[in-house]
Amino acid sequence: MSSQALTTPPVVAPPRPWSFPASTTTTTRAGTPVHVFDRPGQYVATVRVTIALPLFAEPRELEGVATIMSRTLDEGTEFHSANDFAAALERHGAAYGVDVSSDALHVEISVPTSQLAPAVKLLAEAVTRPAFNPADVGRHVTIRLGEINQERANAGYRAREAFAAHLFDPSMRRSRPTAGRPDTVRPLTNVEVAKFYRDNVGPARAQILFAGDATGVDVAGIVDDAFGDWTSEAGPALETPEPLYVVGDRIVLVDRPGSVQSQLLIGCPGPDRREDIWGAAAVANHVVGGTITSRVDTVLREEKGYTYGTRSSFTAPRKGGTFSLGGSVRTEVTGAAITDALRILREARDGLTDKEVGESKDNLIRTAPLRYEQADSIAQQVGSNIAAGVPLDFADTYLAQIAATTAESATEAYRRYVGTNGLLVVVVGEAKDVRDQLTGLGDVTELS
Repeated sequence: MSSQALTTPPVVAPPRPWSFPASTTTTTRAGTPVHVFDRPGQYVATVRVTIALPLFAEPRELEGVATIMSRTLDEGTEFHSANDFAAALERHGAAYGVDVSSDALHVEISVPTSQLAPAVKLLAEAVTRPAFNPADVGRHVTIRLGEINQERANAGYRAREAFAAHLFDPSMRRSRPTAGRPDTVRPLTNVEVAKFYRDNVGPARAQILFAGDATGVDVAGIVDDAFGDWTSEAGPALETPEPLYVVGDRIVLVDRPGSVQSQLLIGCPGPDRREDIWGAAAVANHVVGGTITSRVDTVLREEKGYTYGTRSSFTAPRKGGTFSLGGSVRTEVTGAAITDALRILREARDGLTDKEVGESKDNLIRTAPLRYEQADSIAQQVGSNIAAGVPLDFADTYLAQIAATTAESATEAYRRYVGTNGLLVVVVGEAKDVRDQLTGLGDVTELS
């Protein structure tokens, strides 16, 4: 073999056209939509139940009830004790998971397709026939209270908590922790949890997703057999209100004695998926702070060594999004790092280059097939789309928006939000070592 053959890289073919997997849709006898994404060769399937459940439906004095409810769905049903339910999942090789977002409850299993029917029946039991035993609810309340203590000791969590509390108007549910506070979690019993379930969980609010190899499998029939008799008192979900933001340049310092570094979170309001600039905003974010080669990391990490890395993102639930840049820096350079980060974020409003935008588009578009290669990633993305109120195949719209993005449109999308109405800066660290570094950067609100 010649040296030329050893050193010449192979020719890389251009990427083939790709689109988000298509689905077929039926309904159960109870009227719940069932979306089947047939993925040949994916023999571990995911079945996901997404239920519209906006968190503002929680009583203010019982915030966190949705989280406790979700965690106790599988802690025993009308037909199985908690131990028996766990053992049944194990027998069928099923992995169970649950998640609560600001707009929806997601419950799912991943299971070999050969065990799909019995596993889906177990999933249906958890969703439609939970027992909410007093002891189990009480145990999860205790666990949650312990988690809150742990979270309060975590700098990243403290930064996110303070960021939400100061970016959103206090009347907004999103200004407060998703899983509640000690004073709202402590009073919860199985009575409150069961009532919240009855009022908010039912077939009219749900959509069921299957992703996996459906060859020779009557997925619609299996789901209908398990969920078709589901009944509920729950009415339609209330529509999520438009968010109310608090804007302006502000600095919030959260004192965390003993911190050896400062946790930073800088941001402002952002777009949501309803806006046709959503894809362009993603491109702009990728350029400015979304990757290790971004403008922010190039300066703060590579040139000045302030941090191991920072990342920015545009994120959005159903209505109203945020832009944020987060990371930790050495305590002694906290002020300098904030100054540089703010400068970079504001200078990006002057324009992004064709080269930066082109490279970001390539990265976002060409990695899409890998991001959605597995069945669970398809189900999770579609569940997120349902919760956000966009079409099942919104990934195609998003990628088309990215493909159409130019340097000018990426700059415009970024400029429309980032820095337009100020930037909120949250610093979590040793206040006595950081306080003086913030002098001259703006008015500082200090929290203990």
